[in-house]
Order: sequence, then structure tokens, then C-alpha cells
Amino acid sequence: MDFFNSDKFTNFLNTTQTGSAHSSHGIDFPIFMQTLFTSICFCTIQLTLFCLLRSIFNYLYQPRCFCVPINERMEILPRGFIKWIIPTLQSSINTYLSLGLDAYFFVRFISVLSLFFLLIGSLNMIILIPINFTGNSIEFTAAGLDKLSLSNIANSNVSRLNAHFIMGLLTIGVFHWLIIYEFQSFVIIKQSYLLSESHKNSIMARTLLIFNVPHYLQDEQVLRDLFQFVPGGVTHIWHVCDFEKIDHQVEKAKDALNLLEKSQILALKGYYCSISLLWQKKEQQNDALYRVKKDIKFFPPIYCRMIKFPQIDRSLRLKLPGWLRLFALQKRVSMLNWALETLQECHLKIDEEKLKLANGQLSKHNKIFIEFQDHKGACIANQCLLSQSQGCFDKTLIEVHPQDIIWRNISRTDGIGCKFEKYIVTILFISIIVLYVIPVSLIHSLSQIPLLIHLMPFLKWIYQFPEEARQTISGFLPSILLTILTEFVMITFRFLTYFKGKATGSEVELDLQKWFFAFLFVQQFLVVTISSSVTVICKQIIDQPTSIPVLLATNLPKSATFFFQYICLRAFAFCGNNFLRITQLALTNSYYKIVDITPRQKFNRITALPQIQWGTTFAVYSIYACIGISYSIVSPLISIFIIFFLNLSILYYKYALKYVYSHINTSETMGRLYPIALLHLFTGIYCLECCLIGVFFLSKDSSGKYVMRIQGWIMTGVLFFTIFANTLIYNRYLPYFSDLPILSDKLYKDEKKCESSSTPVNSTINSSTNHEFLYLHPAFKYEKPKIWLPKDPKGFSNLQIEEIQSRSAAIKGATSGAEVQVGKFLKTLKMHISEAPPDYK
Repeated sequence: MDFFNSDKFTNFLNTTQTGSAHSSHGIDFPIFMQTLFTSICFCTIQLTLFCLLRSIFNYLYQPRCFCVPINERMEILPRGFIKWIIPTLQSSINTYLSLGLDAYFFVRFISVLSLFFLLIGSLNMIILIPINFTGNSIEFTAAGLDKLSLSNIANSNVSRLNAHFIMGLLTIGVFHWLIIYEFQSFVIIKQSYLLSESHKNSIMARTLLIFNVPHYLQDEQVLRDLFQFVPGGVTHIWHVCDFEKIDHQVEKAKDALNLLEKSQILALKGYYCSISLLWQKKEQQNDALYRVKKDIKFFPPIYCRMIKFPQIDRSLRLKLPGWLRLFALQKRVSMLNWALETLQECHLKIDEEKLKLANGQLSKHNKIFIEFQDHKGACIANQCLLSQSQGCFDKTLIEVHPQDIIWRNISRTDGIGCKFEKYIVTILFISIIVLYVIPVSLIHSLSQIPLLIHLMPFLKWIYQFPEEARQTISGFLPSILLTILTEFVMITFRFLTYFKGKATGSEVELDLQKWFFAFLFVQQFLVVTISSSVTVICKQIIDQPTSIPVLLATNLPKSATFFFQYICLRAFAFCGNNFLRITQLALTNSYYKIVDITPRQKFNRITALPQIQWGTTFAVYSIYACIGISYSIVSPLISIFIIFFLNLSILYYKYALKYVYSHINTSETMGRLYPIALLHLFTGIYCLECCLIGVFFLSKDSSGKYVMRIQGWIMTGVLFFTIFANTLIYNRYLPYFSDLPILSDKLYKDEKKCESSSTPVNSTINSSTNHEFLYLHPAFKYEKPKIWLPKDPKGFSNLQIEEIQSRSAAIKGATSGAEVQVGKFLKTLKMHISEAPPDYK
């Protein structure tokens, strides 16, 4: 602890409070390229590997062509080093409607941003860069890349800022036109999608989740009578019943099944490795069967009792690893015997809970799912205030995917403890946003090698590197560390959002989008650009609110080169890492081969396609767009880097959404993330306008006169107009974010177009799930599994299944869909999966 009381740490805390991005102010283009050279090399290597491995590891790079049901598979891309690029780029944006509105609007979002920066960025670069470059004088000239920005205009040429004024007005005008056009398009496309026949007939469109249903209103007949006002009436009602006991038993049964199949695979391997000479006679095979199995013993997992926290209405179950039984001096037990006994015990208790459910003997929580006859009925109920009593029927959700429900939050009562928990999480979010200045300040120190070595002398060996290498390190290291810190915050936010009591994953995504954007804006833009402390910024704004334009005008131009570097590094890292999927590639060829022992484990791994978490993804692109908009006039060159990043993103997402990611988005928000992302772009416009206001009011000519004050006042008026427009647009379109207009005659002309290009993601629910159990907890849908073992050349798996069935007649087994090939000397087994498990639903 003496270090924190030392003079070195005091000096560190007393360093300048300017934003860390100022360290890149005035660097030359060769130095700028040196910082990017390493990233360019890595990205090139990764893309080359992807092009080479794409057709080899089909399950990794084209899983939607192989790892989904046949009727849902995409057409296989042609083989060849770069033959995948043209078919990917030629994919129409309307094809992504089949993946849901979130996917469609995200592709549209980055496409629209790319077109915006291509249009406005090109105009600004063509007009402003020559003006900036020749705007210096003998007395004043900027350094490095800043010669291309507003920073290069000398006092004697201050009249040149009129071009920035005109282009600023044009940029703001085009932005507002784009926002209004996209909002109108959002309304039309979303409503056409929701009114398509395939979507209207889906159960999700007709089902409503209702919160805070009083106990005396939970009778099914009473509910049907209450909702008689809805056209068509009620079709089905699902109560949220107590699922704690059955859920615990189902988890134990799944563990037992996994261990049972694992024991048989280990026995199969042991059979071929150790007893290969006993294949001639069946009796010897049976002898070999018992001889192998008697040695497969293990420590069973430890299931702890449920811990309840009544103050916040939460419960916790812990499962401890079995090796802890060593400390209790317990002995290993037979894996096969334990698994069979546990399965039988769990199945009895599961059947008991299902019988209680059928007889209405389980306690009910205060939420219900109601399916209406018609989708308009569900929409009417969703848009109505359902109760005269405050606190009853006070919240509803529509379009809830059964697999998206957060059951631990659904089962809670929204009492004082739950509300207190929400406030605590909100305070934690704000604290993280404010206090994250500490690691950002450390990153700032890393960009200044002398300061870093002064703080930590043991790093003097850095001076052994050439000057170019040190400049490269100080250039790209902060951007890399900022990216890592951002990923860590995103994980933390997602974890904490669970404790805000959100009922579905879609609600989590909507909440995360706002908070993560706030974090990115404060920490990756304001703090990096203006000051190394949020408190300093807030104090200055509170003491003198009119200083905001001055803050931006004096700090934004100095940070432009940093964001050139940061966006380029993000573009190269994003492109290389996401296309190659290096982590998954390494795990697939190492760790997964070790842990995926059974056919079921391997099948689940192959078919578990990743899903994009759209809330944080939208927020990331919103902040990059805001940065680009903020600098579009100050340093127009940024448009090149933004366009480069956006086009790489379009290429990746068009490829990944069609061939890598799951076609089912369980946390689908039905496009509600898109208007929020559009509204977030106003943040960039506000920064641009405030910066220009500050520039115009601070600019003096060679005689010391403030000759741009009129332009400053006009831009101030434009700022107030933007605030008015922002409020007007929000209030006008807010009802369309979640609600569906009942009178939709205007949209019927667009319905056929949407119908032909989309198959809603929830349309598969009707045919694949038992309707009666659709909106019950997954544990109530559990069915007794079948043991799944692979076929082997000598039929040993069949003997295993027969032996298991002789001990437990209720357990069935099969070997279809999986096969093992025996390697040389009977020591290795290679497993192949050709079909789904026999009990797959």
C-alpha cells in the first residue's frame, strides 16, 4: 500500500486532465500508418485463413447450410478463395426479413449510415479539405493530419469558416430528412410485417403476458368473462405455476442422462482398447461388458438445498462439483448405477409435479399468458388499461417468444424489495459509467511512455525498442485496451440487467441498448475527447452551462486523429476476428474434442447456432455514427474511416446472418431497437452543432474581432430547432414503437411485398411445440429421454442398451443417427453424427 502514498502516485494523479485522445494530436501520416500496420497484417492473415478454411470447417463457417433442418437450410456457397463475396453482397436487404425485424433493421441501419456518410462525407471532403489544407498562414499552421481539419485555419483566413457554416447546415438538414424518412419507413415496414398472414396466424402474435393478476381473478372462467370485450374472445390461458421443484428434478435428470451416456461411451472406448481379443464369442463380449463397466466410478455432483431471499423474492440453487466429496472422505460410486437410480427417482417426482399441474394443485404466481382468437384482439388488450384498480393488470407484453422468458423474474412478486433491487442496479450502472474513468486514465498513461515509465520504472526496457516501435505501441495499445474494457463493461451490464426484474430477453436488450450507449458516449467519446474525469466535465457544465460549446470547440479538433486510429483498429479487428472466429476455431479443434464425449453433446454443440445480442450491437454502431457526425465538419476525413468500417460490417453481417447465426432470434423486439438507435444519432448532431457554435463564437480575425458571431447565433437557433424536431419526432412516432394500429387500410398495398419476402421467426412454434404446454415453464414439457449411443462395428452399443433396459424397463435406447469408426490398433474412436437424437423435439 506504500505505493499509493508515494510521490509517484501523487504525480500520476496530478497529471493533465485533458482527454487521452489529445495525445494523437498532430501526428503525421507515416506515424499514423505505423500504428495501423500491425492490425492490417493481422487482419489480412485472418481473412486469408478464413477464405482457406471456409469450405473445410463447414460446421463452423457455414452452419446454416448443414446444421439445421433440411427445410431451413441455406444454399451452399460456391467453393473458392473469394467466390463467397459476390453472392453475399448481392443478397437483397429484404431477404433478412425472414430472420426477424431486428436483423432486417440492423442491416438497414448500417446500410443507411453508409449511404449518409458516403453522400455527406464526400461533399464535406471535396469542399472542406482543400479549404482546411490551404487555410494556414505564415504565422500559424497545424501539424500532421490536422492540416486537413478545421484546426489548420489561421486567424487571417477566418472567413473560410463560412464554408463550414454552410456545409454544417446542409449536413444537419440532410440528417433530419433521413431521420424522418427512416421513421416513416420503419412504421410502414413493421406494420406490413406484423399484418402479414404468416405472422397474424402465429401464436406469439395472439398471446399476451399480463402482470400483477390478483389471486381472486386467476380463475380461468373469470378471466374469460373479463375479456369478453375483446373480438373473438380468449382461446387459451396459461398460468405461471410454481416450477421450483420440477425444475430442480429436471436439471438432475438431465445431468443423470448425460452421465449415463458418458459412462457408456467410456465403456465402449475401454472395450475396444482393452478387450479387443474377446470379440469371437458373444459370451466373451458379455463378460467384457461387465469387466469394463465395473471400473467406471466417480464422485456424484452435490445438489444443495434451495436458498430463499424473501426480502427480494429470489431463490438460489447451487450445484457443487463432485470432487468436493473428497474432503468428506466419501468413496466413488458407479457412474452407471448412480445415473440409473437418479433418473428413476427424478422421473417419479417429475410425474408427481405434472399430475399436480393437471389437477390444479400447484400454487400460481401473479402472471398469466392469454391467447386470443385473433391478433387484433391481443393488440386491443395490449393497448388498453385493463383494470380500474391501481396495481392490477398494470403491465402487458405481446410478441413473447416462449424460449425468451426469464422465468426466475416472472415468478417474482413486484414488491418493495424488487423495486429497491432495480434502483440499486440503476445506481450501479451510473457508478460504473462515472468510475470507469479510473481504468481509462490508466490507458491514457499507457499512451505516454515517459509517464508510464516514470510511474513504473521496471518498464524501462521499453526504451530498448526503436523509436518507430515505441510510437506504434503508444498508438495502438490504448485503442486495444479500450476495446477490452468495453467488452468487460458490456458483460457486466448484461449480468446486472437480469436483476432489474426484466421478464424477457427482449426487454433486456431494449434496456441494455440505452445504458450501453450512455456508457460508450461518456467513456469512449466525452472522457477521451474532453477530460480524463467525468466529474470535471459535470462540474464545469454545472458551474457554467454555456461553456459546453467552448468545451467541444477547444477539444474536439484535437482528438480527430485519435478517432481515425481507433475506428481503423476497430474495423480491422472486427473484420478479422469475426470472420475467422479464431476462438471457436481453436476450441473446436481442441477443447470441444475432449469435453464432447457423447453423441448428444456433439449434436448439441454443432446445432447450437449463435445468436446476436442486438441491444449492445445497435449501441456500438450508434456511437460510431455519432462520432462520425460530430467530426463530419470539424475533420471531414473521418468519413473515409467510418465508411470503411461500415462497409466491412455490411459484408460480415450479410454473410453471418445468412450462413452462421441462428435464423431464430428468441429475443426479438419486433424492430423496436431501430427507432431508439435513430434517436441516439441526435447525440452526434448536438455535439456537431455545439462544437460549431463554439468555433464561430471563439473565432477571431487577424485584428482580433469576432467576425463569426452572426453564424454562431444562427447555429444556436439551429440547435434549438433540432431539440424541437427531436421532441416532435419522438412524440409523433412513440406510439408506433410497440402498438399496432387497428385501422390499417393504408398498409394493405404493402402487405403482399412483405409477405413474399418474409417468414416470421416465430412461425415454427406452431408446428414444433405442443400447444397445451407452450407457455408453461420448460420443466413441465420434459419427457423421458431415450439413451442415444453410436453404432459400432461389433454391435457393442446394442449390448449396452440391452443391459440398461434389463435394469430399468422404463428407459429406452437407440443407436440411429450416430456412428463410431474404430482406428488402428482399436485404440481410437471417431464419432460421426448424421441425424438428431431419437428423442429430439
